[in-house]
Amino acid sequence: MLRSALLYLSNQQQVFRFVRKNRLAKSFANRFVAGETLATALDAVEKLNARGITASLDLLGESVHNEGEARAAGREYLTMLDTINERKLDANVSVKLTAMGLDISEELCCRVMQDILDRAEQYKTFVRLDMEGSAYTQRTLDLFEHRLFPAYRENVGVVLQSYLYRTFADVEHANRIRARVRICKGAYKEPDTV
Repeated sequence: MLRSALLYLSNQQQVFRFVRKNRLAKSFANRFVAGETLATALDAVEKLNARGITASLDLLGESVHNEGEARAAGREYLTMLDTINERKLDANVSVKLTAMGLDISEELCCRVMQDILDRAEQYKTFVRLDMEGSAYTQRTLDLFEHRLFPAYRENVGVVLQSYLYRTFADVEHANRIRARVRICKGAYKEPDTV
């Protein structure tokens, strides 16, 4: 419930401004968010790496409203990958497909993701497709398996949410196609039927 509340709040500008200005709220958010800027997030990654911990970076937020926003989000991930490579950090990135334009067009989403995956391939690093709400599960898995995984087997994986009834079958299928999977609890309030 806390994660879903944080995810919802991450898309609310008034709340975001409050958290940035309120010391108590900011200290609470810092438990879950590595930094407000790429530089502070990468400094946090560096500290984790010093302790032998690999990190995965993700931008807060989900759906974009137009192609320009999707491409801008894609450029943020390219910058993230460039900086991880330049600083030689042990880190990868996790991407929400709705932030790459999935709700606008699957073609747009694939083009933005291909740019990100080309860069990940160049740097020999990894991109994980975050799983969003259950309304996106099948679309995410289809795009992963049929559009991205065939061309970027070594550089892309997917997240599955453990509490969905379908997940066991999805894990079995991912194993059959030899896809890399991360299982998470999930941050979305879902109907009991899924």
